[in-house]
Amino acid sequence: MMTKTLNPAFEWDAAKARRPSTFILGSNNVRFVSTAVILVVFFAFATTASAVSPERAKGISMHMLPKRVADLGGKKWGLVVSFAENLKTEKVEPVLQSTTEFLSYVRKQERSVQENGVWIVITHPDAYSESEKKVLEDIKALSRQENIPLFVARGSQLPNGWQRYDNVP
Repeated sequence: MMTKTLNPAFEWDAAKARRPSTFILGSNNVRFVSTAVILVVFFAFATTASAVSPERAKGISMHMLPKRVADLGGKKWGLVVSFAENLKTEKVEPVLQSTTEFLSYVRKQERSVQENGVWIVITHPDAYSESEKKVLEDIKALSRQENIPLFVARGSQLPNGWQRYDNVP
């Protein structure tokens, strides 16, 4: 190894001079910095992976059945939950008519289902009464407050008409 002393307090090593990071940091520090960079990249990826976009198939799907349509068919009006294997089973088809029922139903699902959000299909706004519209607006506000991913789309605009409401001020 060639060493040339320019100054008694500073020794120059020609082999290390070709690798500036080793020359400046020393070989042990380079390993430490490399490990730190790898860990930062790993945690950045892990954070991004956990913040992946919610998927409808893994969340809770429902449609909002207007009262006057439900009355014609002898059914219950409100948010009709679509059966899916990822949801906890119910004795009867869940139809949610209030924010309390909505929150209770969402919170009893597995965490992974909750993280994938609630997906509500609606029809033309004129099909709903003012009280039904208020229920939907209250659910939007509740979703913002409770950090529940909420997506709403008109049936005529599917599959690309989804609007997210949980993170809108």
